Amino acid sequence: MSGSFGKTDSERLAARQELERLKEEYNLLEPDRGDLDDPNIRWRSEKPDYTWANLEYMKGKTKNHPAGSLELVVENLVKRWEMEASHFKDLDQWTTINKERYRVQANGGKVFSAEKALEVGNYNWLMAGCKKELYDAEKEDFESSHRHFRGAFTDGFPWEVLAVFSGPPTVAFSWRHWAHFTGQYMGSQGSGQLLEMYGFGVVELDDNNKIVAINIYYKPDEFMEALKGDIPPHQLSKGKSLVGSGCPYIHPNSLKNGEV
Repeated sequence: MSGSFGKTDSERLAARQELERLKEEYNLLEPDRGDLDDPNIRWRSEKPDYTWANLEYMKGKTKNHPAGSLELVVENLVKRWEMEASHFKDLDQWTTINKERYRVQANGGKVFSAEKALEVGNYNWLMAGCKKELYDAEKEDFESSHRHFRGAFTDGFPWEVLAVFSGPPTVAFSWRHWAHFTGQYMGSQGSGQLLEMYGFGVVELDDNNKIVAINIYYKPDEFMEALKGDIPPHQLSKGKSLVGSGCPYIHPNSLKNGEV
């Protein structure tokens, strides 16, 4: 999820400079979501700005997958798919999926077609099995769901692949999703606390490496309880970031030497 709401040009410039510094100092790669400058893309609203999401990703990720690795290929595929699902207006312009065969499902629950997934949005099909008192996906639409989570995570909601267990055509992997609760969520005010979720994914690809099915497994209830303040965020925290003030355990040269 991109995070650019309420940001000034000076804040954008400062974030970009910090992002470039981290890339050079720690030999990090910025996520590849495809050509966002393509003039033919029909955006839902406007072209997204991933500066803050990428910066938070750099500062908070726990893995540094090398260029060309299966882990990085899978991570970039999912990030590109997420960008298209969140920001492309026209399903025919998606480059990551086989539209006729595409299906998505979370935790063995309701199956969504390409058209229905585009209509409800990623948050709502991913949260379809969540307890309704925590999040009622049937009462939310694409716009309201994005409003809720973008409003809560104003600097973005980064995601990383932890490990890949099998390659194409059936790609199985573990993942981590995290954010600092800097905004508001349904009346609950954040104070910058770190919220994390972990899960497993299985992505089926066709002969052209287009996605035909996504199955995601995770525990949305715990994350929503932490977001609403019902449980302390530290119960969700399991990883240690590679860079930034939150990680005193990584030697500053370890990333440069490719030891992570």
